[in-house]
Amino acid sequence: MEGFLIAARFVHFATTILLTGVFAFERFIAYPTFRQSGTAPASAAKLHRRLAWASLALAIGSGGAWLVAVAAAMSGKPLGAALSQGAVLIVLTRTQFGEDWLLRSALAALLGFCLLGWGRPWRVRGAIGWTALLLAAAMLASLVWAGHGASTPGPAGDLHLAADFLHLLAAGLWLGTLPPLILFLAEASRIGGHNLAAVTATATRRYSTMAIASVTVLLAGGVLNTWFLAGTVPALVGTEYGRLLLTKIGLFIAMLMVAAVNLLRLAPRLAAGGAPNVVRRTIARLQGDAAIETAFGLGVVAVVSVLGTLPPGLHTESGWPFRFRVDLSVLPPGPNTLLAVLALIVCVCAIAVVATAAAARYRLTGALAGVLGLCLALGWVPLRPAIEPAYPTSFYAPAEPYAAASIVRGAAIYADNCVPCHGATGRGYGPAAAGLPVRPADLTEPHLFAHSPGDLFWWVSHGMDEGVMPGFAGELNPNQRWDVINFIRARAAGVVALQIRPEVAAAVAPEVPDFAFEAGGAQQTLQQTLESGPVLLVLFVPPAPLARLRQLAAAKSQLGTAGLYVVAIGLAPASEASSAETPALVAGVSSEVIEALALFRAADDGGETELMLDRAGDIRARWTRSMPGGLPPPDTLAAQAEHIARTVAATPSHAGHTH
Repeated sequence: MEGFLIAARFVHFATTILLTGVFAFERFIAYPTFRQSGTAPASAAKLHRRLAWASLALAIGSGGAWLVAVAAAMSGKPLGAALSQGAVLIVLTRTQFGEDWLLRSALAALLGFCLLGWGRPWRVRGAIGWTALLLAAAMLASLVWAGHGASTPGPAGDLHLAADFLHLLAAGLWLGTLPPLILFLAEASRIGGHNLAAVTATATRRYSTMAIASVTVLLAGGVLNTWFLAGTVPALVGTEYGRLLLTKIGLFIAMLMVAAVNLLRLAPRLAAGGAPNVVRRTIARLQGDAAIETAFGLGVVAVVSVLGTLPPGLHTESGWPFRFRVDLSVLPPGPNTLLAVLALIVCVCAIAVVATAAAARYRLTGALAGVLGLCLALGWVPLRPAIEPAYPTSFYAPAEPYAAASIVRGAAIYADNCVPCHGATGRGYGPAAAGLPVRPADLTEPHLFAHSPGDLFWWVSHGMDEGVMPGFAGELNPNQRWDVINFIRARAAGVVALQIRPEVAAAVAPEVPDFAFEAGGAQQTLQQTLESGPVLLVLFVPPAPLARLRQLAAAKSQLGTAGLYVVAIGLAPASEASSAETPALVAGVSSEVIEALALFRAADDGGETELMLDRAGDIRARWTRSMPGGLPPPDTLAAQAEHIARTVAATPSHAGHTH
């Protein structure tokens, strides 16, 4: 069934593109060329008309097959049952695909009427041709609602839809006009005449102008589509969708290279004229190259036909296929700037190499290739420190969110499986550690955050240190492994948080897990609160610090003006952490939240720890009651909140420190 659907999509996309191309070629290239040359061979028009009729018939047939395939897939029934049991009617009347299909069918019917009148005199035919072009373009553009762009929500979805719209139209004006161009060149060469070179040169020049504009739009639309559907390197190389998209890009580049030869070498040769046999050989070469372009273009359409049946790369898990990865965030600003400059030079040189080779300027091509190689060699020096080992799961996104409930589940799993080696505190001094050839890792060190959650998932699943640490894929399901990873990360974050000073800095900061709480009679989460601005998280143990809580409650307006929201959590059952005198800013939380947040205070904090969180949930400043100077006044808190808004946080490096 899937193969039938892909085949139907391929034929429909190809013929709809070709329909637009036939009418665009007739209006923008053939008719102006004939008018300028004073000739209008009926044979060329007849060939294009036949091509249009064939394309329309195939578009209608493949559209029907596509509809039946979609109905069968939605109903889970065979093709015959989908036709006989009303599944097709349901798709037509109750889905967006059905509405779009009905629109294309109506446009196809109108196109048929236009083709019936296309053989009229030139003046009448001109009006019919423009109408047919608009109808064919609308039919092609309506395919945007059958693609992924229609499912992107919000303003971004409007941009994605517009990019798809222009991308399809540009495909019709470039790929769709290649077969008419081949027919035009063949018929012109067959007819011959004293003005053969002039006619073909004019047509080729007009076609090149339209093709360049179309390629520009295709590039812009393709970049946007790639960004929305596979906007990361892992999504491009680590998913089936991404790899097919790279295949599409490769075929597109191949088309561009062939087109460059036509534009920079053959078109100037044709414009220069010359002996009839030279002109005919040039025309034959143009025909051959256009046929090669068409073949590559059909390959692109075939890939697109498959892509529409797959979930986008950003919506699936990325399996990293290489044993290394590049993390530019570990490099200082200087090398990053140098790499950016070299990358720009490499891109320009690569384009110039293709262009000069296409124009047969081989000496310049060699010089540019040398510059390209030199830039690549120079780039290796600053890039080398950013290359790190990688694993198939390095770019996995955690299946369990970094939240209190997952951390508490992970703590229990850690106690059952990891304590013998890593110890209850995670520092690597478990009961079995002394008998191991390699000391277990200290899971509280800052360098833990230099590894992605996907790296940790691979080690927990498959082990490390040549079997010293066993893999737990057989004992723990994936969600359990993510739970224990979240616990390990939260505990390490709590240890690192003890080093955070009262002054806001751009240093790497540990992240507080998300949690749900009730305040003012409303349920919300930390992440929802952080969307409005930074949060002061007050963690206390009984007895509740009433004076401090009242001070913060009284300064609520001042702190709110600075964008700071206060959430106070008692790290004890509700009956112990609050009383009738406790201010309303004390939030109610579950025992799981209490257990998770207890990781972020020290026993010697004097009973109260206050953490200033930026909008990412990272701890940017920390105060305790036992610190010299104690807890800050509201004025200081407001100033620090405003400072956070202006501070760019550093990113962790693979060495466990920042640059």
